[in-house]
Amino acid sequence: MNNKKKVILNHFINVFLILLGCFIMGSAYNIFYRPHDIVLGGFGGIANIIGYLLSLIGVNLSISIIYIIMNIILFAFALKLLGKKFGIYALFGIFGYALFLEVCKFMPSLSDDLLLCSIYGGVMSGIGTGIVIRAGGSTGGGDMLGCVINHKNPKISVGWVTICVNIFVVALSMIIYGLNLSLYALIAIYIGGKIADVLIEGPKSIKAFYIISPKCDEICEQLNTQLKRGATKIEGYGSYTHKHLEVILSLVSTYQVRQLKEIVYNIDPNAFMFSVSVKEALGKGFHKLESKKKMLFTNEKVKLPNTLPQSQNFTLSPTEQQTVEQEIIDTKENNIITNEDNQENNKKDN
Repeated sequence: MNNKKKVILNHFINVFLILLGCFIMGSAYNIFYRPHDIVLGGFGGIANIIGYLLSLIGVNLSISIIYIIMNIILFAFALKLLGKKFGIYALFGIFGYALFLEVCKFMPSLSDDLLLCSIYGGVMSGIGTGIVIRAGGSTGGGDMLGCVINHKNPKISVGWVTICVNIFVVALSMIIYGLNLSLYALIAIYIGGKIADVLIEGPKSIKAFYIISPKCDEICEQLNTQLKRGATKIEGYGSYTHKHLEVILSLVSTYQVRQLKEIVYNIDPNAFMFSVSVKEALGKGFHKLESKKKMLFTNEKVKLPNTLPQSQNFTLSPTEQQTVEQEIIDTKENNIITNEDNQENNKKDN
């Protein structure tokens, strides 16, 4: 099988996975959410609320139609910024999700327990979302909006945009459906987001990739232009080949892992790379590096006061005062012992 056939087959597999994920999400809505008026997250939830408000004035408009209309303008931006491939996959995701919201209406509700429906609906929605995003697609709404904003400003993660959209949806549902149903919707949204993150690329949100390839310059250029991520080139030495080589170190978010792998594969299919989970990333492009306590970033030793402060704003209980006094005494004794040791060492050296 030549490269062209492999690419075509890969596209078919991705489209199939996107539609499968949309089917799971549509099933979750009709089995667990719709029978109990539990609001979806993202644009689906907004479309659900708009449909409900329109029904109050006698206008019966399908939630699928509302969902598609809301995504048209956003899709135009995503197509321009993120490329044709993402745009085509997103098109399958948007229309596929809207289609299965309608097709799966025949599915019966499996439970009357709102908590169980929130939990299992969130699990199913998360699995569907994870499959769609892992296949390189999008169902529109919050995650597509997040991808567009993240492309413009890498400091703003897709996850944060999705959270903000969901908070807005829950606030609206609280006004319309009441506090009780909104809290159940919040449970479903939270579980769905966590399941999707784990399914996409494990529980960690940031990955550090080490890439070894003779085409490091080309890979770095694509990481800078396509992912808007920096890369560090490290000088290395192969113990087997006995040759000098370059190693790329780059940190990317969960949503960019698949794109990074595709970039490396397209440039150098024989490249060697591995990734490690990053617990925290601070600095440009990630969380802002700032200190609330300068004490944490100084090498100066903290000195205890020789006397206790007597101001009205600083009062100690008798027990606390005794403890501090004892610490001062111990500190002085340690300093005396240290000075005596230093004097003895000086005498020996002389």
